[in-house]
Amino acid sequence: MKIKKVDNSMAPQKAELRRRNLPRRARVLDLFCGNGEMYRLTYKNRVALYHGIDKEKVHDPGICTLINNNIYITHNDMNQYNVFDLDDYGSPWKQIYLILRKYTKAKLTLFVTDGLVLHQNLVGDVSRFVSATEGLPRQTNIPGLGRWYVDIFATMLLDLEKRYGYQTQKAEYFHNDKRTVYYWHIDLQRKSKK
Repeated sequence: MKIKKVDNSMAPQKAELRRRNLPRRARVLDLFCGNGEMYRLTYKNRVALYHGIDKEKVHDPGICTLINNNIYITHNDMNQYNVFDLDDYGSPWKQIYLILRKYTKAKLTLFVTDGLVLHQNLVGDVSRFVSATEGLPRQTNIPGLGRWYVDIFATMLLDLEKRYGYQTQKAEYFHNDKRTVYYWHIDLQRKSKK
């Protein structure tokens, strides 16, 4: 079942989360830029570099590319950015893993819209990422899995840390009224070698 993307529900709250947590000299790759609402509310005139990616629509062809973001990540340098905005409404974990496979800088900031709970409620079976990180069979159906969403997300962050040598410096979130979509700010820093 394909989940229909809802364009920027909770936009003011999402924009505030981003504005509050932008690093200095932010260089943003907005991987689901769409109609540019987050660009206008958050990034315009506040960041050193902005590039938007979307496979369906872009708000400004001068600063955006119309392409599948997985393809863009795979074929382009991720080190020119230090902020990755993944406002997906599905579950953007595939893009996060693709970015971190290539990213070699010491620090990065992620802004994530995660609809994993919504996906679970609509489809019923666990996602591939939950299956992989929690060790559950792929076709497992667990009613009420959303109750453990934050714990599942934390396990997935630990998996990122282990695979790519980062440590979570800060992770904060809020959710919509139905607790089906969660909005995250995450700061990662590469672990120092001893």
